[in-house]
Amino acid sequence: MIAYIVCEGPSDAELLKTVLPKKLLNDVEVVAGGGISAVKSLARSLVVRRQVPVIIVVDADSVVQELIQERLKSIEEIVGGVAANTPVKVVLAVPEMEAIFFQDASLLARVLRYETPQNLLNLAVFQPKEALHLLLSQSEKDNHLSPLEIIARLSNEDTEILRKTPFIQEIINFLESVRETAKIQS
Repeated sequence: MIAYIVCEGPSDAELLKTVLPKKLLNDVEVVAGGGISAVKSLARSLVVRRQVPVIIVVDADSVVQELIQERLKSIEEIVGGVAANTPVKVVLAVPEMEAIFFQDASLLARVLRYETPQNLLNLAVFQPKEALHLLLSQSEKDNHLSPLEIIARLSNEDTEILRKTPFIQEIINFLESVRETAKIQS
């Protein structure tokens, strides 16, 4: 195992497995840890027991820069405190992982086959999970899709668009550096 990616929920894990380049996921396990406390505990355990790089990908749950930095620092201290020489990276999805779907309004229109109302695009800036839930619950065409069904509908072009999201780029950069380090050491 080259690295672990620890995230909060199953749909987060599925999204990461879909969006991240397949070549980077070789020998990388994506694990849904549950809530933020469970994610921190699992990440600490993996670092201590397996001594392999761990990247933690969780929601920032805020758009306020001070709160985002506070959450980042807190997680880094809790997990990094046991890491010694094992690389640990914390990546926050601002404000939530579901924001990725709103990075390109045309993407949702293609995947859902209807336009996203402006009021939901506005809500998505601060509460993307809620906006996505409302959008999917209003879908008469698709009988209330789930986020996992949206993920399943993503084309290769869609995943390329989503890979450009800043927090996905952070994950890609970390995995590339871990892979390089593993090559050098072997």
